[in-house]
Amino acid sequence: MIASAITASALTLPAIALPAIALPAVAFLLEKLFLWGVLYSFCGWVYETILVSVQERRFVNRGFLNGPLCPIYGAGAVLGIVLLTPLRGYPVTIFFAGAIGACLLEYVTSWTMEKLFHARWWDYSNFRFNLNGRICLLGAIVFGIGGLLIVEVTQPVVYRVTDMVPQQWLHLAAVVLIVVTAIDLTVTVVGFSGFYERLAEFAGEIRQTAGGLRQTAGELRQTAVAAVPDAVSGAVSGAVSGAAETLYTVAGAAGSRISVAGERLGTAVEQVRRLSGTPIATANRMYDRLYETLTGMLSGQQKRMIRSFPHLRANGYTDIIVQLRKRLTEVPAESQDTSGSQQTSGDPHRSDTRNGR
Repeated sequence: MIASAITASALTLPAIALPAIALPAVAFLLEKLFLWGVLYSFCGWVYETILVSVQERRFVNRGFLNGPLCPIYGAGAVLGIVLLTPLRGYPVTIFFAGAIGACLLEYVTSWTMEKLFHARWWDYSNFRFNLNGRICLLGAIVFGIGGLLIVEVTQPVVYRVTDMVPQQWLHLAAVVLIVVTAIDLTVTVVGFSGFYERLAEFAGEIRQTAGGLRQTAGELRQTAVAAVPDAVSGAVSGAVSGAAETLYTVAGAAGSRISVAGERLGTAVEQVRRLSGTPIATANRMYDRLYETLTGMLSGQQKRMIRSFPHLRANGYTDIIVQLRKRLTEVPAESQDTSGSQQTSGDPHRSDTRNGR
């Protein structure tokens, strides 16, 4: 079925007519499809980078690969060219077929990447009419419009431009891009591998630190709470005994004793506040140092993925990813202090970068 679709599409293209299937002709057609896929992958990267950079208020090198490519856009465009070109002249059919086909591709890609890397790169759970957060109605509409534009508007121009380029240049471009893309894919996969396992190690370190902090906080809390009954009981008993000394001086004696009780209670409350604040401040410092250490243990590819995908999540470790992204994307306070007025005169949002998309 796919071969017949490719043949039907090829017969509609200028200078790619295939009266009989021959291996060189098929190879040349596949070469062109690859080059077109790279072109639309680049267009998708530009679209995603602009969109996410505006939302994040910082430059985001969008895409799974290091280079300026979003392969899912290229794959979707090539499938659209092969399967939808015979439908030219039927825009409604192209729209719905493109929307459904692109959603199927996006869903399968999301599911496959999650199974391979135990992580999800995008999530539409906050969008209405979504399916398991992998696809949504708004995305289907955008993809349907995109497929219609490619088949009816963009690709005819690409056909003509491609036919104007000498074949030897197309061969050279295809070889170079295949090698570069293969290297990029290898570096990306190898660099990102072990991400889920690294998150599990992080979670273990955090649980261990939290356990120690809870123990310290419990000891301090017991000390602080014990100080309150002693202060109150001592002050109140003194007030009662003072009131019992004589009926005529009960007001003055009790008032004086109660005043002392108030002072002692105030001191105890202040002690409770100070001792309760101690583990909180200690915890903040310890967690900051811990996350700095954990962030330094990430590979360059893992850091890039966290920065580039605001909705990147891993089962059970999403909160850790959010904290890591915050430290990777926000401007450190010390750099703001040392940069002075030059920093504050720049982008007013730079120091308040957030993760939501």
